[in-house]
Amino acid sequence: MTNYTPKKKYYIPANIEDKLSTDFLQGLTRNFEMLDEIEGGTAKTIKADTSGQTKIQDLIQAALNYANDGDTLILPPGHYWLEKNTKLSDFPNNDQPCLLLRGKKRLHLIGYGAVLFTKTHAQGILELQLCDDCIIEGIKFEGFGQFPEIDPLTGYGEKGTAAGGYPTSGFWNYRKNNSFDTSARIRNDGKPFGLFGGGFIGNVGSGVLVHRNCNNITLRACESSGFNYSGFSVGHLGDYLPTDLEYGENTNITFIECNAHDNYSSNYVFSAVERPRVINCISDRAGHPHASKHHTYVDPGYGINSLGTSFSKANDLLISGCTLRGNKRKAIDGHAGGGLIATGNLISDSMVGGVYYKWTNVEQFAKDCIIANNKVINCGYAKNPLGAIYIGGVQRESKVNQQTNAVISNNHVENCFGTDGVIFVGSFDRLIVDGNIIHGVPDELDIANTIFEPYVLYAGYSIPTQPNFGGIVTNNLIDVDHQRIAGGILVRNLQDGSVQGNTIKTPNSLTQFGLRIWNCKDVGVVGNTIKMGTKGVPLNVETTGSVAHNTLVGGNAAFQPLQGQTIVFILEANNGNGSIQFKSGQSYVSLVESNPKGLVVKLQHVSPGILPMVRFSQIGENGLKADSHLIDYLYCQQVSHSSVIIGIKQTKETDHIPFADITQGGLEIEIII
Repeated sequence: MTNYTPKKKYYIPANIEDKLSTDFLQGLTRNFEMLDEIEGGTAKTIKADTSGQTKIQDLIQAALNYANDGDTLILPPGHYWLEKNTKLSDFPNNDQPCLLLRGKKRLHLIGYGAVLFTKTHAQGILELQLCDDCIIEGIKFEGFGQFPEIDPLTGYGEKGTAAGGYPTSGFWNYRKNNSFDTSARIRNDGKPFGLFGGGFIGNVGSGVLVHRNCNNITLRACESSGFNYSGFSVGHLGDYLPTDLEYGENTNITFIECNAHDNYSSNYVFSAVERPRVINCISDRAGHPHASKHHTYVDPGYGINSLGTSFSKANDLLISGCTLRGNKRKAIDGHAGGGLIATGNLISDSMVGGVYYKWTNVEQFAKDCIIANNKVINCGYAKNPLGAIYIGGVQRESKVNQQTNAVISNNHVENCFGTDGVIFVGSFDRLIVDGNIIHGVPDELDIANTIFEPYVLYAGYSIPTQPNFGGIVTNNLIDVDHQRIAGGILVRNLQDGSVQGNTIKTPNSLTQFGLRIWNCKDVGVVGNTIKMGTKGVPLNVETTGSVAHNTLVGGNAAFQPLQGQTIVFILEANNGNGSIQFKSGQSYVSLVESNPKGLVVKLQHVSPGILPMVRFSQIGENGLKADSHLIDYLYCQQVSHSSVIIGIKQTKETDHIPFADITQGGLEIEIII
C-alpha cells in the first residue's frame, strides 16, 4: 500500500550555531508571521529544552497555567519530551495527560516546527477541558509509535476479544493515560499482558483530547501520529464509565488542514459533541501496520470515527474536502450519531469500507446523512468487505423512530466491492440515491477469500416485514463486469417512490439480474436502460406502480416484455363475468367484467399516456359459444391506460354479445403495458 505521508522528523538544532537550519527557520518564521496577525492580548514565548533530551512537561504546564485569557503562547521550533503529569489535579481516575489546558478562554497556542512527543505507550499528550474560543496551531504530536502485535488469523490486537488478540472488551476506550493496570490480566494464550512500551495494554492515549464542556475550539495545521487510540479525539467514554463524572458536552470543535496518520484505533474520533467539523484535513493509514486483507477482522483502523455508544453522540458531524487514504478498516465510520455530512472527500484504499454509517440499536442510532460529491477508490477488498458506502437503519417493522433519512448523490465510486452492495442502504425512512457513477472492482479483491455475491446498488433489507417508506433511486450509472456481481440494482420492500433513469451495464454471464424490484408497492420503474450479456434477467419487477419505457438489451429474452409489465390471464365462461385465473400482472388489474360490447378489463397503476398492446385467443375444445352459436369475431373495441374493451360478435356484421351471454369456452388474454 502506498506510503502517502512522509514520516520525516523535524531537524532539531543541537546548538546555537545550527539554529538557522531549514526546518527551524521555517517554523520560526511562521510563528512570527502569526504574531503580526494577533490583535489584543499578550504574546509570550515558552522557553524550554528543545533538544528532546529531558522531560519538560512541568515547565510547559507552568506556562499554560499562568496564561491569561486572550494570550498568545509561542512554542519555538524544537523537540519536546513529555510524559504523564501526575501533579495535575481533578482527575478522579488518575488518568492525567502530559499537558492540560483547563478553563482557558481565547488562548492561542502556536508551535510551527514544535514536536511534542512521549516515549510511553497509551499515553496522551494534550487535553483541553472547560475551554472556550481557543486555537491550537502548527504543533506536531508524536506517540510511542509502536503497537502490540496482532493475531495472525483474526487480525485482533490490543483492541481484542476472546476470539483473538488481547481481550480488552469492556474497558477499551474507557481507560486512558495508563490509569488502569492490566499487566496481570491474562491473554488468550494464558500468558499475562505484561507491559508494552512502558504502558498498560488496553489503556488508550491520544495526541489531543478535547472534552468536558469545551466550546469553539479550533485546531489548525496540527499533526498527530503514533498513538494507540487516536491522533485527535473529541469526547471520552471514561467520562461516563466506570463513573459518570457529569461533565458537560462539547460544541463547535473544528479541525482545519490537520494531518493525522499512523494511529492504531483512529486518526480522528468524536463523541459527546455538537457540530464537530473536519475540513481539508488528511487521514492516512489508521490501524495496525501489519493488518491484512486475509484477516477475519481488519479492526480497528478508522480514518474518522463517530463513536458507537449508548452515551452522548457526535451530532451533525461535517467532513469536507478531506483526503483519507490507506485507513485499514474504514475511512469514515459511524455507529452512533445524530447527523453526518461527508462531501467533497477523496477516499481510497480501505480494506473493509469507505463510508459506513449504521445503527447498532435503538439507543445507538445513526440518523440523517448526506454522502455527496466524494471520490471513493479501491475500498472493500478484505475478507468481510462493506463496500464504498454502507448506510443502515435499525431493522424494525414500523415507521416509529425509523428516521434514517439519507442522501447519497453524485459520488464517483471506482473499483469497490462489498458484502451486500458497493453502495448499500438497509432500512430507511426517506432515501435519495441519485447521480452516482459506479464502476469496476478492486484489483486486490481475492475471489477465493470472499463468498459474497452482491448487487452493485442495494436499497432495502431482505426481511419482507421491514418496510422502507419513501425512496428515489435515479440517474445512477453502473458499469461493472465481474463474476461475483449478482445484479446491478436491487430495491426491496419500498412503500412508495421511483426507480428511474438509471443506466446499468452488467455484461458478465454470471450476473443474474440487471434491475430487480422486490416486494414493493407504489414504486414507478420508468426509463431505465439495462444491458446484460447473453444470460440473466434484465428487468424483474414486483410493484403496483407504473413500469414503462425501460430499454432492455441482452439476457434472457423470455423475461423481457416489450415495454414493461405483462398481464396474462385465462377467463372461462360461466354465464356471468367469467372465472379468471391470472398467470402474471394481477396487481395491474382492478376488475374484469362483462360489458355490452363484450368484455372490459379495467387497469390500475398504469401511467397516463401508456397505450397497452393487447393479444387474445380462444380456448376450449369447441371455442366460444353463445347458446349454440359459435363466436367468430373478436377485436379491440377500446384501448387506453385505464381500460381495455374486447368486442365480441358472432360475425363481423352482427351485434355485440356481452361476455355474460357466453355459455361455453374461454379466452386467454395478454396485455403488454
